[in-house]
Amino acid sequence: MVELFKIGLVIIGIIVMIRLKVRLSLAILGSAMILGVLFNLPWARIQTGASSALFDLENLKIVAALELVLIFSAIMKEHGSMDRAIAALSGIFRDTRITVALIPAVIGLLPVVGGAMLSAPLVASASDTLRLSPERRTFLNFWFRHVWEYTLPTFPAVFLTAGILGIPVAKIVLANAPLTLVSILTGIFFGFKGIGRPFEGKGQPSVGLGRNLLSFIRHLMPFFVVIFLTVCFNVHLAYSMGIVTGGILILYRFSPARFMNITRNHLSIELALLIWGIMIFKEILTATGAMHQIASELTRMGVPIVVLVAIIPALIAFITGYTTAFVGLSFPVLLPFLNLGSGEGIYYVMLALACGICGHLLSPMHACYIMTLEYYHASMTKSYRLMMAPTAITLATAVVVFVAGRWISG
Repeated sequence: MVELFKIGLVIIGIIVMIRLKVRLSLAILGSAMILGVLFNLPWARIQTGASSALFDLENLKIVAALELVLIFSAIMKEHGSMDRAIAALSGIFRDTRITVALIPAVIGLLPVVGGAMLSAPLVASASDTLRLSPERRTFLNFWFRHVWEYTLPTFPAVFLTAGILGIPVAKIVLANAPLTLVSILTGIFFGFKGIGRPFEGKGQPSVGLGRNLLSFIRHLMPFFVVIFLTVCFNVHLAYSMGIVTGGILILYRFSPARFMNITRNHLSIELALLIWGIMIFKEILTATGAMHQIASELTRMGVPIVVLVAIIPALIAFITGYTTAFVGLSFPVLLPFLNLGSGEGIYYVMLALACGICGHLLSPMHACYIMTLEYYHASMTKSYRLMMAPTAITLATAVVVFVAGRWISG
């Protein structure tokens, strides 16, 4: 278990650096280097991993896409489109809290890279009247974006698991449905705890539901075009953001000087460094082979199956911050223990996914989380406090479903 101890030291180091107000990007980059040293990787291998992550075309596209999201959002905000869209949505539901929760939940239906950054400006605008803290906004934007991850077939947690284990997607969706329901309910309860219903929304009910709905769609049409190009035509987010951002600059008649001013004020070097830091950390962690060694050691020690099913996905997810990493690394190891030929097998899968996704949500390496923190300038410590209770309740629900499912199928 030496590998686990070393990784534990790295995670503790990240937490300590954050507490000492070290920039998160520098903390992650530094931890990636320390990780390589602790596992005795040759310096040339560390350099190769860092260079590969830094200049990988896909990583460069992700950084470009997220920077374009910042500029795109700033243009929409300055033009007034965002505020008018939020006003229309408020006119439909007449409760700002519903609007704030719906925005990331609706955008979260589409597993688009950078989706948290697409919803963050909208949540900020919609929640102005609620006077929420940066940490509360971070929680709402982040949590409601991920409520579908347990059940939506387009998310890696569902379709990749089904592919690896050779089980129908529908079985996973059905078993995990209580987790999505509880995630929504806990998000509402803890996200809006102590937040009373504000005065009627900005929209005007006299214009009617249809008019408000059309107004909402019209003012957010550039955003919907981005989603349409990305999802329906498989255009990379970097390209769809570039096309649409260029289009609204012309449509809204922004002068070059005005555009340059927006670019200077909204481009974020810290955000780019954060993404590169995460990618470098992931590259070096993969090079160490530590996660495979830890999983193998736990199975060799004779740890109870249910403990393995819970710990291995949660551990990999927390350390890497990637859903695909915990699914791809843990399920091949767990496959012999899942008893998929029996009725109780699907409940082992459900428990593994619940633990992995919850570990993923709490991971300091989770890109959506750190991007949202950065956008709202929120405290990581205070944001974690908001997430602990709903995460714990979601995990407790998974345990209850697991026990009940085994009892029914047994």
